[in-house]
Amino acid sequence: MPVIEYFPYTGPNRRSDKTLVEVTVKFEPGKRLGFPQQVSEVKQLLINGGILTEDDVFPQQPLPEESRAWYTSLLLQTALLFQTKTGHRVNFFSVLSFPELNRCVGLLEHEHCDVGMTAVKLACEVITGQRKLVAEPFQMFSEFARDRLLPIETEAVIEAARRRDIPCIHLERQPFKRENFDELTRGICKCRNGLLMLGHGVHQHVLDGTYCLDKSEDFSDLFNPQKLASGSVDQGSPGDLLIDRLFQDKDHVRMPVIAITGTNGKTTTTRMINHIMSVSGHRPGMVCTDGVFLDGQVIADIDKGARSGHLMVLTSKEVDIAVLETHHAGIARDGFAFRWCDIAICLNVTADHLGVFNIDTVEQMAGVKQALIERARHAAILNADDPLCMAMLDSVSAKLTCLVSMVSDIDQLRARTNHKNFSFCILESVEDEEWLVVYDDGQRIPVITARQIPASLNGTARFNISNAMHAIAASHLAGVEPGLISSAMGCFKADYETTPGRLNVFDDLPFRIIMDFAHNPDGMRRICEFVDHQSIRGRKLVAFAGTGDRTDDILINMAGALAGHFDFYFCKEHLRKSTGSEARRRHVAHIMQKGLIEAGVEESKTKILVHGKDVIFEIFDACKEGDLLVMLMGHVEKHQLPGYIREYAGKKA
Repeated sequence: MPVIEYFPYTGPNRRSDKTLVEVTVKFEPGKRLGFPQQVSEVKQLLINGGILTEDDVFPQQPLPEESRAWYTSLLLQTALLFQTKTGHRVNFFSVLSFPELNRCVGLLEHEHCDVGMTAVKLACEVITGQRKLVAEPFQMFSEFARDRLLPIETEAVIEAARRRDIPCIHLERQPFKRENFDELTRGICKCRNGLLMLGHGVHQHVLDGTYCLDKSEDFSDLFNPQKLASGSVDQGSPGDLLIDRLFQDKDHVRMPVIAITGTNGKTTTTRMINHIMSVSGHRPGMVCTDGVFLDGQVIADIDKGARSGHLMVLTSKEVDIAVLETHHAGIARDGFAFRWCDIAICLNVTADHLGVFNIDTVEQMAGVKQALIERARHAAILNADDPLCMAMLDSVSAKLTCLVSMVSDIDQLRARTNHKNFSFCILESVEDEEWLVVYDDGQRIPVITARQIPASLNGTARFNISNAMHAIAASHLAGVEPGLISSAMGCFKADYETTPGRLNVFDDLPFRIIMDFAHNPDGMRRICEFVDHQSIRGRKLVAFAGTGDRTDDILINMAGALAGHFDFYFCKEHLRKSTGSEARRRHVAHIMQKGLIEAGVEESKTKILVHGKDVIFEIFDACKEGDLLVMLMGHVEKHQLPGYIREYAGKKA
């Protein structure tokens, strides 16, 4: 029997603009598919359950000849049937076949994710032969599904908003619930399943059916067939007429959206852009690994770099521009909070987080991140020094493409471009100073020197120079004046208060401590490049950890990337919030120690530790005056370390 896994996209996603259930069917090599062998076997079950008649055509679409795709298509069409029989207006399905993996991925449209997921569950039970009697479970499903149907007026508004390119967010769908908006609705439900938000931020209007809550105005007259027929209102679809009444100025319906993805540097780049926007007079809404911030105020202090966090910004009236870190898991698991963004950035793509969400190779990971680049409308910004980013060029549909490079000059970059409209951000040496320079619309715009950016630590933190270049490019293309960009970057520090856990320097003890979040092989290599440029009187020590959701190979490569750059290595376990995941709880410090030894580090220069304050103090005790201690900390400990340093300093005073 195949293994079947599935999850819903609750918004536009990397597969489609439609809301989908993604179904993965894993087949055992050399094994028969099991039940069914013929379509007629499934059809008879559905006839016996009163779902079909003998004269009904099933399945609606021809099945592929290849057996695995045949099985998956039959499963999807059964789940589609269950939804349409209960009044849900869905018609799309697709099968992606991966014979070399004995796997198929199916995509099934849903109108309500709970209904779509339940339809797939029931279809799986039918197709695998677990259910021989379907009348009673289908009756229960039918009641459940009909209770979640969209009102006809609401569906008309949604379709009209899509045609007019106006953001539309259903406030009774995940991650929202109607009760989240009791203050707005006063606890009164005028139209079940009809609560919609149209537009972003200050431009938004909220409808409960045909009643606009923020304007206290009822538009039900537009949906009166007699009035439409008599010509007492302008002819057109009711949904379009309602949209036209609400949004007379079509230029003011949404807030600008800048979205940032990549393996490393997302949070720092996001914070840089957010800082520039604040200095330039905007009230930005920011989402990053550290939480959700509205005009500088934190409203959530956990990682929200996915659809639910993005919606917290896009539905807020407190901000006028969205700066959204967008991590791969959010793209692969949840989809997007927007149909398109104004500016999309891909910083880099390296081997990390592989083995989940059917993402097994770095090329597949690049495909996930490319899904964001494809949704850029005004500009797509790509790291020209990363081959996987450059491979995304042909997928860009934005009006403008911006290439960022620390190694290529302007002529070299221009030689790599095609007929598209390009701008550039590069490093140029002028009188022994590295300048971050933008080339756009025939202009050369020197913005700031690398050494003038505090986060570059006098130009030695090369990865932060790259982050700054992408932030500068995005801000320039968003219309911020070069002088304001330069002023903002000139005061952006890499301290704990500005960007916690990202290259934070502490000089409170006789030895220097640098805390960073490097947590994959590429991140380790970047921190080593930085450390190699530091002039230190004493030794260089590193304390680092890994999580159990990484493969052994990645953990070993992480350690190998550090080997040879330090005098002593503390291999420790991450302190994590409880997740209930056995994979995350497995101990991995010994695996990383093995990676160091395999890379040529003497075992006597390594030590395995766990976590906690006593462990941190033990590491401090091992340091001497003039040493450099690099601490690569996880999400929990990065907030604990500053307090530990103060406490340790007080004990030694």
